[in-house]
Amino acid sequence: MELEPMTVTSTVTSELETYRRLFDEKYAEIAELLADLPSDALLWKPFERSPWQGASNSLGLIVAHSISSTVYLLRRAEYSLGRLEWSAVDGDEGGEEFGPANHDPAYLRKRVQRTQTYVHQLLASLTPADLEQSRAHPKRAERLFTVRYDIQHAIEHMSQHIGHGQLTRQLWALNNGE
Repeated sequence: MELEPMTVTSTVTSELETYRRLFDEKYAEIAELLADLPSDALLWKPFERSPWQGASNSLGLIVAHSISSTVYLLRRAEYSLGRLEWSAVDGDEGGEEFGPANHDPAYLRKRVQRTQTYVHQLLASLTPADLEQSRAHPKRAERLFTVRYDIQHAIEHMSQHIGHGQLTRQLWALNNGE
């Protein structure tokens, strides 16, 4: 089941509606990245070594990290709201974030849909007042998490990795004669 992006028929002014729209745009960009992609494309790397920042990542790893870190940051927002204990703050697949299942485009597309559903459910459960909530890190009290920041950071972080993915897909296409 593919989720439909929110249709904007009037000016969207709600902060929460804006977040949902931005996430839907990002998820549409990930769907575009994965469209008609063979499994080997998810494993391909543009280069293995670089004098700056080492090896590149594969498209599969980039997409997996993009969605996993989004879930992590949004679960951190849930922690700030008191809905989750710190031990439950993790990505959508925990230690399997980069597991071999993510080398299968169909599996990765389902994972993308599953995490988009989570994003929709979380945002639908929030009120404007919830965005103001904060909570200290359980082991480093000087580090304060806020719901609004974690949502915004999730969008920003996801956007950055989608850009990496777009460049990697372009390089893969050039390398494979597309």
